[in-house]
Amino acid sequence: MNGLTNFFNFTPTELSSAVIVFNILFSFLLQLVIVWTYHKTHKGFSYSQSFIFTVVMIGVLATVVMMVVANNLIGAFGLLGAFSLIRFRTIVKETKDVGFVFFALAIGVAVGTNNYAIALIATTLLCLMIFGMFRYNIGAGSKIGYLLMFHAEPAFRLVSLDASFAEHLTSSELLHAKQHPHANTNEYAFAIRFRDEQRMEKFLDAIRGLSGVSRVELITGKHSIEY
Repeated sequence: MNGLTNFFNFTPTELSSAVIVFNILFSFLLQLVIVWTYHKTHKGFSYSQSFIFTVVMIGVLATVVMMVVANNLIGAFGLLGAFSLIRFRTIVKETKDVGFVFFALAIGVAVGTNNYAIALIATTLLCLMIFGMFRYNIGAGSKIGYLLMFHAEPAFRLVSLDASFAEHLTSSELLHAKQHPHANTNEYAFAIRFRDEQRMEKFLDAIRGLSGVSRVELITGKHSIEY
């Protein structure tokens, strides 16, 4: 009987086992909601199951950390010294991923400090906001940008592109021009925007039809990231 009483013993200086278990499980549940939101709103090719696991672990560990350092200044400094030994080398490929990491961390901290209402309300509202921005495509440009890349013979002149660019594009910008002496060819890359994306194939056919042009590639900028 005494063991059961101690298990549910709530004291201001030390958490009971029941509170510890509840905090960890509650934090885990909220982290699952966060990563489910991430999964449903993710765009591009950078999706990783490992990242999902990491977000959940970070959120739950934040809860554990806050319970460890609660009312323990010496423990807080010791934990800070331990974390200073860890060096994170993983490159986050998409900026939105950083936001989800901080999202999980903040919710984990809220649960670890027993601010359950803040954790629950914040998770609900932020997830709804994310779904709203995803649904209405907030922040997207009015036109989708593309990357045009092609190879051409050394005798090729860029003025040959003027007619096709003027007919099909609203804007174009030369990003780079590289010479490949051994292959006897030059490589060009342009950032472009179409007047009418339905005529994209006609534009590509016009570029391929230019004398000396080869290996024409068109890459969309929509939902793409560096990888």
